[in-house]
Amino acid sequence: MIEHEGVIEKISGNHIIVRILQQSACSACHAKGACTAADMKEKLVDISDNSGLYREQERVVVSGRNSVGYKAVLWAFVFPLILLIGMLVLSTTVWHFNETEAALGSILVLVPYYFILYLLRHKMANTFRFSIKKTN
Repeated sequence: MIEHEGVIEKISGNHIIVRILQQSACSACHAKGACTAADMKEKLVDISDNSGLYREQERVVVSGRNSVGYKAVLWAFVFPLILLIGMLVLSTTVWHFNETEAALGSILVLVPYYFILYLLRHKMANTFRFSIKKTN
């Protein structure tokens, strides 16, 4: 289970916007002040909730299944890599492009891929569900 503590920023109907502080694994290290690898980012997460139990500025825990993270990695990194390598192989072996043309073609094939992901963002949001609960 993936869990992050956060603060409710806004409640609009059954949508709750939670601000979470996403930290790298080493950001909690005692030496992070001397290290440039530690990073923290604020993220806004939109969660559907009909319970009416929450108030703005309340501290909560946002959680999601590990499978949500795996799906996100698959769509954001694995499929584009397969497209990139597949186009590169096709370009050089089947269509006999030179290396520059094959590289440009491989990169350009990602443009429609990410555009289609953008068009399907609302449908995909239904598969990437997060839940909310009060902190202890």
